[in-house]
Amino acid sequence: MAASLFEDMKYRLLIVSVFFLLSSSPVWPQSETFELEPVFIYGKNRGPKLGYTPPPIHDPLNDPLYLSGYKDFRPSGVPIELRDVDAMTRIKKLGRITACADAWFWPFSRTARENEADGLEIEILDTIAKKYDWEYEIMWVNMKTRFGPGAPGGAYDRSINKGGCDIVLGLAISGDDHHMAPNELIFSEPFMSTGFVMVTQGSAKDIKTLDDAKRQNVRVGMPAYSPMAEYARKNSIPYTTFFQNYRVIDAMVAEQINAAMIWSGAISQAKLDRPQAVFEIVDGYVPVPEMTWNSAWVIKQKEVELIEFINESFAEMLETGEIQRIVERYGMPFYPPTQ
Repeated sequence: MAASLFEDMKYRLLIVSVFFLLSSSPVWPQSETFELEPVFIYGKNRGPKLGYTPPPIHDPLNDPLYLSGYKDFRPSGVPIELRDVDAMTRIKKLGRITACADAWFWPFSRTARENEADGLEIEILDTIAKKYDWEYEIMWVNMKTRFGPGAPGGAYDRSINKGGCDIVLGLAISGDDHHMAPNELIFSEPFMSTGFVMVTQGSAKDIKTLDDAKRQNVRVGMPAYSPMAEYARKNSIPYTTFFQNYRVIDAMVAEQINAAMIWSGAISQAKLDRPQAVFEIVDGYVPVPEMTWNSAWVIKQKEVELIEFINESFAEMLETGEIQRIVERYGMPFYPPTQ
C-alpha cells in the first residue's frame, strides 16, 4: 500500500513538473538556433548579424574579385612557339596586343558593360591597334594598393612579370618609382599629364588662382593628406580638407564651400555621379608645376622595339590631337606632358 502511494506521488510530481516547464519556457522553432548570448559579427556588408556565421569556403569561380574582372591569367592563349619571343614579334604574329589595366580607374579604364565607355586609355590603345588592323585585349589587375596583391609592385608580379600582358596602363610618373628597377620595367614617354585643378561656383566665381583665394581669404576645399593640401599649408593658402576627392565634390554640391582643388581625373567622375553639380573648372586653368604628374604606360626594359613603337604612336597622336580629343570626350581637361 505504501509503495503504491509513493509511485502515485512520483507520477503526479512528474506531471506537474512537465506542465510547469511547458508553460514557462518559450518554444523555439526548429529552423532557429538558440544561443544564450548572441554574438554580433560585422561582415563585409558592415551590418551586424545575430548568431554564428560559418567561415567562407573559397570558390575561385565565385570570388568577388574574379567576378569583377580580376583574373590572374592572360585573357587568351599564346602558342608555345611565341611564348619566348620578344613582345613586338608576338604582337605582329598574333595580330593582338595585350594590356594590363585596373578594372575601375575611371576615367582611364574600367570593365564596361555594353554601350558604355571603356575608359580613355583603353580607347587610346584601341586607336593604336586599329591603325595596324590588330585586336587588343585586357587583363584586369588590381592596381589599388601599393603592396601585397595590389599595385604597383604586387600587381606587376601577378601580370606583366609572368607574361600576362605586353604593357601596363594607368600609371603616373610620381618620382617615387623604386619598384621599377627590381621588376626590370621602364616608363614609356608620357602621353598627357594630370594635376589638381581649381573649380568654383557661386560667390567664388571671380576667383581664378590660388593667389586670388589667398588675397580674398576664401577657403578652398581639398582632399585630406594630399600633396595639394600640403602645398596649401606651405604657401599659407586658406583651405579646408575632406576625405578623398569625392567628398570635396559632395561639399561643393552641398555648397559647404564654393572653391576647391580636385584631381583633374575626378572631374569626369563628378559629371558621372553628381549631374546636379553646378561648379566648373576655372577657364584656362593650368595646374601649378608642383601639382602636375605625367601619365605613361609601363613596359619591360628588354622590349626595346615595343617601347619605340609606343613612344612613336604617342608622339603621332599628340601631334594630330587624337589624344586630346579622346580625353576631352570624357569630360576631363587635357594637359600635354610636362618636361
